[in-house]
Amino acid sequence: MTLSVLGLGLISPAGASARDHVFFLRAGAPPPPPSPFLGPDGRRVDARYCPWMKPRNADADRLLALARSAAAEALAALPRGAAAAVPHFLVTPAPRPGLREEALAGLARGLAPSAQRFTGAAGAFAALARIAELIESRAIGAALLVGVDSLAGLDALADRQGRPPSPWLLAPPPPSEGAGAVLLASPEQASRFGLAALGEIVSSRCAPGRATDDDDEPVDAASMTALFQGLPASRPIQAVFGQGRVDALRCREWEWTAARSADRLASSYFGPCLEAEVGALGAAAGAMNVAYAFASFRHGAAPPDAASSFVAWAISRDGTRGIALGCAPPPPADTTADGARVLLPLAVEVTARSVERDPFVPPPEPPEEETDDEARRDEDVAGTEAGAPAAAANDVDPLLPALPREIAPAAPVRLDPERVIELALPSFYASVVAHCGELAAALARDRLEAPRAWLPSTEARLLRQIDAIVAAGPRAVIELAAFWERSIDDPWRSSAAALALAAFAGDDALAAIHRAIHLLPHDAEDHAIAVAEALAHADHPGLEDLTRALCASAHPIARAIGVTLLSSRGEIPLAALGVALDDDHDAVVRAAIWACERLPVAQRARFTEQLWDRCRAAAPAVAWSAARVLAIGGEPDLHRDDALCARLGPRAAELFVLAGGPADWPRLEALLGRHRPTRASLSAVGRFGCPASSDWLIRHLDGELADDAAEALRTFLGPLVPAARASEAGAWREALAAQPLDPRARYRRGRLFSPAVVADECASGELSRLALEQRLDELRARLHLPELVDVSGPHARAEANLTTFLALARSRG
Repeated sequence: MTLSVLGLGLISPAGASARDHVFFLRAGAPPPPPSPFLGPDGRRVDARYCPWMKPRNADADRLLALARSAAAEALAALPRGAAAAVPHFLVTPAPRPGLREEALAGLARGLAPSAQRFTGAAGAFAALARIAELIESRAIGAALLVGVDSLAGLDALADRQGRPPSPWLLAPPPPSEGAGAVLLASPEQASRFGLAALGEIVSSRCAPGRATDDDDEPVDAASMTALFQGLPASRPIQAVFGQGRVDALRCREWEWTAARSADRLASSYFGPCLEAEVGALGAAAGAMNVAYAFASFRHGAAPPDAASSFVAWAISRDGTRGIALGCAPPPPADTTADGARVLLPLAVEVTARSVERDPFVPPPEPPEEETDDEARRDEDVAGTEAGAPAAAANDVDPLLPALPREIAPAAPVRLDPERVIELALPSFYASVVAHCGELAAALARDRLEAPRAWLPSTEARLLRQIDAIVAAGPRAVIELAAFWERSIDDPWRSSAAALALAAFAGDDALAAIHRAIHLLPHDAEDHAIAVAEALAHADHPGLEDLTRALCASAHPIARAIGVTLLSSRGEIPLAALGVALDDDHDAVVRAAIWACERLPVAQRARFTEQLWDRCRAAAPAVAWSAARVLAIGGEPDLHRDDALCARLGPRAAELFVLAGGPADWPRLEALLGRHRPTRASLSAVGRFGCPASSDWLIRHLDGELADDAAEALRTFLGPLVPAARASEAGAWREALAAQPLDPRARYRRGRLFSPAVVADECASGELSRLALEQRLDELRARLHLPELVDVSGPHARAEANLTTFLALARSRG
């Protein structure tokens, strides 16, 4: 009997909804709060708990709160009034210290008066089989499966401390807690509800096995193998949601099963492990693996091909194995059949998306337990009020406390109230936004400064952070605005906040961007560059209006960002560009100069005179920007303009790279001698590649910039010296003595300079984007190819632009 999946619910320390688990775990957010549990020696006992629920005993009240939250989210898909008639099937842990049979029975009654109860992680698969039987016999039309457990409580942790894991085996994940819910129905009942299925459970099976948590001697995994091979025939399994990274027993069980059943598995299947990310989930693992599987496919976080056939499995503490075969439709393009919005991951660039908080009921705060100290204090007060005789007065010394009749053993686990971190649910989502914002800022910086070979993975991680921020709900716009204002001095955090805000549809996000830009200092030119680039690669329908508002602003940084955004889309009017070139603020002028570079050569010539005027600007940054565009555009003698070089300072070294030759080294050396060496000047000399410059570079191996000098020598001479001796001046001198160089030639990576050599360097993937753009400038200037080569966009687009240009450069020499 096929079961249609209509609703999902998940709650754990990773989040309070199924969507949270998909997007927060992909982004690695949020980091778990430090455990407040301590052992008898005062050392921390690692455990993870839902920070919006105060940690305490893992009793029936806490489990009930978790189960109700997951159930409410899954049942929210039903029409109004239909949820009350849905029978519940509850999976709980077996009785254990602190969680007796009576409490578990009360937990089931608290969830639903007639709930049927199953035990252990594999109990979820027994429940699925039972639900299928009842639906097939038409005894019921729909059912709700809920699995719940918490190992993050005093009694549960004390029980676990008595069974420490072997130090010689795979370290298990820390104890955690959670609940998963899956709303199931027959296809006919789903049609009556008017709901589109999120997927189907094709088959579910369970059986006892020999190895257990208490006796995990290696066996042949015969039970799990028989269960897996007994599933109905299907296409090769493309995804496996199980416990393959939980502990040695479960890892070994699945590895042996997969080895025996290789014909039923795809050669490279998708194999996430929820517990490896969230922590050990105990009896909730089976139901949560099933719910997590369907949530991953619904939100497009799993490979699309894997949805055609996948399995979820779990093993109970008593050795019972359970497994289910399922399938899911491809993720919707925008909305599900019932019109509910479904958040999907970003693919290439940031696009604006509408997002709503998934419907769920936050778990109520469990009632506070009275501690032993409080109980004794209440008894003392009651005794005094009842007329109990007071202790005899002692005017000499205070009475010492009475000695205990016997020394009580220290509690195996205790809760330190001072270490408890309590967060309301909105604060939890705010922490997700802050964490992802910080990481997005670091990744945005890596896009510019890290080797380009890392760019695909860097961009993928960056998009995952933005997905997680959007998944945190519409209030994330407010949190992002606050994050930006707190980090107003950091251009990378500003860039990350602007990019994340552009991922939200609607005017609120654009208003937050507009406001934050106007809070930037007037000299924040780095912010103008970073924020403009972030917004230039975002797809938001309201950016056009925002750009016009920024261009008309009285704030200079806002105008600079507006000019850059207009030019990046090729929409800046030439008259407006001329006005921007004459602006009073340096940031706006530099943005206009870069906009000139984007123009076709014929239109750029119209602004040549203004660019020459900007070369005479008092600000070195403005003069350098104008001189660079002119040099790339075909002005060959700028490096011989002594007044311009004096105005530019160390930046003038780049002009020698663009158009100079070995005969110009004395002038370049004299220029550099008037300034302190910098990373940029060392890099420029290395790319200049003049043999006479080798002594100048070697001298700087003994200073603060030794690593940069060594890198410049490698750019000049290649791997002439082993990496271990790259900072030794003697090693370079010995290598140069053994390999004489032609003083009339230039060198790059130890080879005679040619466009092909520089093109190979650009294509290597070892350069950062900054270093790559410097070499592209060099090729454009020396080969008279003034058109812009844009490598600032997403990796695929930038790589296509780079490949096209390098092919042209190689054809020229």
